[in-house]
Amino acid sequence: MTDLAVERWGESGPPIVMVHGSLSSAATAFGEQKALADRFRIIAPYRRGYRPSPPTNRIDPDRDAADVAELLGDGAHLLGTSMGGVVAMRAAALAPDKVWSLTVVEPPALPNGSGRPAADRLAVALRDYWADTADSDPATFVAGFLRVLNVDLPLPSPLPPPLLEAARNLMTERPWETGVSVEALARTSFPKLVVTGGGTPGFEDVADALAEGLSAKRVLFPGSPHAVQRIGQRFNDEFLARLGG
Repeated sequence: MTDLAVERWGESGPPIVMVHGSLSSAATAFGEQKALADRFRIIAPYRRGYRPSPPTNRIDPDRDAADVAELLGDGAHLLGTSMGGVVAMRAAALAPDKVWSLTVVEPPALPNGSGRPAADRLAVALRDYWADTADSDPATFVAGFLRVLNVDLPLPSPLPPPLLEAARNLMTERPWETGVSVEALARTSFPKLVVTGGGTPGFEDVADALAEGLSAKRVLFPGSPHAVQRIGQRFNDEFLARLGG
């Protein structure tokens, strides 16, 4: 059994496992989805390295995917945002018989966008940024990372402990390497949804490639933040449509 700390919202209804990204946590990433707890049971784990889950020296999407696969129980809907989207897709590939639907929000699965110009440019930019900033302090690193992504996210100074911890975790990731097995997922029959907000062209390329490879519905909410689920009801309505809710 996984030793992750987990947020649980809702007491009845079908379960939804929600996987947060790199600069957030279970509680903050899915605050706007708590509204669904009147008809679903929401299970939102804190990935390793994000308190109160156990610490880690390195973020490992495969280990995270194994943790998430355990949380699916006898079956659940699955939602992942940012790096949590990569984790969710890898978890779905590990336990496809336990996934009822799969929704991913701007996953940095850059190898899956290989050959598409914006995805290739972003992969190179991120790889170079990591190489050039290996000795940076976490606050400087995360600010520059957001500039590479063209993400406007004001950062407090100094970074509060949870965000400082998240920045240190981010520095151990390798987003230009975090692809997923489209072939394995394409063989599954559960509904799939790929969502973006339009702010990072490289992520748009990745999402287009994933939607094509997975025969997934592709939805763009122009002008939305990278964490598109935070726009609330408009996202929730589209998400529910894939759940039959």
